[in-house]
Amino acid sequence: MKPRSASSMFAAACVAAASAAHALPLSDRASFELFAGGNVATQGSFRGPLNVEGADGATNFDRLHFDDVYRHDLTAGAEFDYNFDSHVSAFARAAWSQYTGQTQEIGALNSRTEGHTPIDASFGDADSRELDLGARYTFAMGEKWRPFVGAALGATRMSETHAMVEGTRVELGKANTAFTQRVETGVQYSPKPNFDLRLTAAASHVDGGSSADDPNLALLGLDSSNSAMHAHWDYPAEVGAVWHF
Repeated sequence: MKPRSASSMFAAACVAAASAAHALPLSDRASFELFAGGNVATQGSFRGPLNVEGADGATNFDRLHFDDVYRHDLTAGAEFDYNFDSHVSAFARAAWSQYTGQTQEIGALNSRTEGHTPIDASFGDADSRELDLGARYTFAMGEKWRPFVGAALGATRMSETHAMVEGTRVELGKANTAFTQRVETGVQYSPKPNFDLRLTAAASHVDGGSSADDPNLALLGLDSSNSAMHAHWDYPAEVGAVWHF
């Protein structure tokens, strides 16, 4: 699905959900959550191992995983829920995630004259902004501890990505909006009648970003066909405070 189409569909869904929520009574059915957490892992890679022959020897590039070059420091956001009955609720969710770039040895030049020379790359920080619409089913209503499962569809706006190699700035991918699918499970605890704590473990699939056409991509063993942050899975864990009204 094209980013523009995904964004248009998501915007239309938001308008429809807002209109429906406005038409329904909120008394004893609505809740608002603030949450924060981090990413357990990001499954995906920029490329596999690569060997490039040159005039003075071979350059051997290591496999380049997302987890090798980015540390997922923080996810934070807010969510609005509406309970249709004692078990089923709909939610609209907005989240921001930060990825801190790392300095990583990505390979080495095995020169006939200079010998073995490691190649280091310093990856710049990146972030994403996500909007989701979804539904959640909660078990054991009336109990203090209530497990749940849920699913959502949405869109993620990913920032541009870049790296510094041998003093040269290399653009990896352009800022892009991608389609997102999310599944989750967790448990909700109610210490007070109008206040809950929610622990969520999720898996979120993000479609690929836009490739760059930087001629310096070869310094990373990449080209325009594999330079973007490809489709990948994130596995966030979040803790939230939920207020009912």
